[in-house]
Amino acid sequence: MKTMPPNSARATAWTALERHFAKTSGLHLRDLFAADPERASRFSLQVDDLFVDYSKHRITAETFTLLLALADAVGVQQRIHAMFSGTAINATENRAVLHTALRSPVNSPLVSGIETQVAEVHVELARMGQFVQQLHKGELLGSTGEPFTHVVNIGIGGSDLGPRLVVDALRNFQTDNIQVDFVANLDEQDLRHVLKNADPGSVLFIVTSKSFTTLETHANALAAREWLRANGCADTGKHFAAVSTNLKATGDFGIAPERVFRIWDWVGGRYSVWSVVGLPVAIHAGMDGFRQFLDGAHHMDRHFLETPPERNLPLILGMLDVWYNNFFGAETLAVVPYDERLRLLPTYLSQLVMESNGKGIDLENHPLDCKSSPIVWGSVGTNAQHAFFQLLHQGNRLIPVDFLVPWQGASGSGSHHKVVANCLAQGEALMLGRDNPAEPYRHFPGNRPSTTIAYPDLTPTVLGMLLALYEHRTFVQAQVWGIDAFDQWGVELGKQLAGTIIREMEDGMPGDRHDSSTAMLMRHYLRQR
Repeated sequence: MKTMPPNSARATAWTALERHFAKTSGLHLRDLFAADPERASRFSLQVDDLFVDYSKHRITAETFTLLLALADAVGVQQRIHAMFSGTAINATENRAVLHTALRSPVNSPLVSGIETQVAEVHVELARMGQFVQQLHKGELLGSTGEPFTHVVNIGIGGSDLGPRLVVDALRNFQTDNIQVDFVANLDEQDLRHVLKNADPGSVLFIVTSKSFTTLETHANALAAREWLRANGCADTGKHFAAVSTNLKATGDFGIAPERVFRIWDWVGGRYSVWSVVGLPVAIHAGMDGFRQFLDGAHHMDRHFLETPPERNLPLILGMLDVWYNNFFGAETLAVVPYDERLRLLPTYLSQLVMESNGKGIDLENHPLDCKSSPIVWGSVGTNAQHAFFQLLHQGNRLIPVDFLVPWQGASGSGSHHKVVANCLAQGEALMLGRDNPAEPYRHFPGNRPSTTIAYPDLTPTVLGMLLALYEHRTFVQAQVWGIDAFDQWGVELGKQLAGTIIREMEDGMPGDRHDSSTAMLMRHYLRQR
């Protein structure tokens, strides 16, 4: 399968956008709104429970047409079909990319050609469901005969960020009194903080690592096992479950095979929360809640695969990202949820987007001829207004913003309208600005683009739709840039060098192959031990 259409098609569409940008980049959003009373309805979409307003972007109807023409020129829709069908679009690892299979019902029209993978997924989901049921019923006991009331997930990257975000976001959907915590950092203070007041007899650890050799995860798992032993839990195997492909390593660690849940090589870490990596989510929100989460993502999958480009939400938002990243030169994207439950979303998205698209080589192994991933950052509103919104409003950088807001607040809340009002006001202020030539320090230039994503409430289904929306939006960007969104070789070199330095530190002497700065710092550390 050809990875990209002829370069001439991409170049022609790209050049058309460059010419259009030169003509329109000076237009102000306040004038575009004044000239078109229908602009808000023209540039907004409702997809199930998500309402997305992208009218506050620096685009015209012609911009929109040209962006979709670029998507067509690079074959975005063909690549979407290739991903869903199981084609090995992860080129550098020769792997299929089938996180969509993780949330597909067995009878979905999306499973054609990947029936085997979907069937395997449902076998593991059934096993996970049985495990969760036993846990909730108190049938699983630790080595001292106590039922588990505290679960600690040990993982890092996609084995941590996804389930951590979802458990936190679905705090209102807890189905049992089991506490769920997460440990990721190699720094032992992370584990110690989580276990500070824990009862060893009632703690279950889930070790999530595809290889079961990830440095941080393995070190924390060993430390957890030693903590259990030091606190009178001799049969430590009863206190562990795992998500892994390495049955030998999990067995050597002492975890029974029936407590090891399978994941596949066609599931990347940052796309894995939909799999048994989501076990902490299922423990927290129940299997019904977890399946609703999967259903929400599946709804977005169907929308992405089946909807024409002009109404295809992930495609449109992905192309807007390209518009700012490559034509306006905007280097970052701020994500600001006006929803405390989504406080971890910016961190989650920083991995999803930047690990996927932070590449400098295209699919033909040539240096990329344009900038790739934006830097994704942000914080929860209204806190963010008192932190970095000064830069958004009056700084001399163009920073597109994603606002997320629920129409409904906490039960019994009398002030949620104030949260919504702040969210809407910030989008309006960024767009309109306010002229003040007499007092330049009070001048707001406006013309700052933003997207508002609204939803009735943050249910498991809505959360599933949101995360899948961002996944597919990230995929669209990658197709335009002609890069592999599903490998992450950039994390390897540092890990390899760390292994060497660890061995030398344990031997008490820096090796002779380091640069002078690294060798000096190692000597300073060794003197402090």
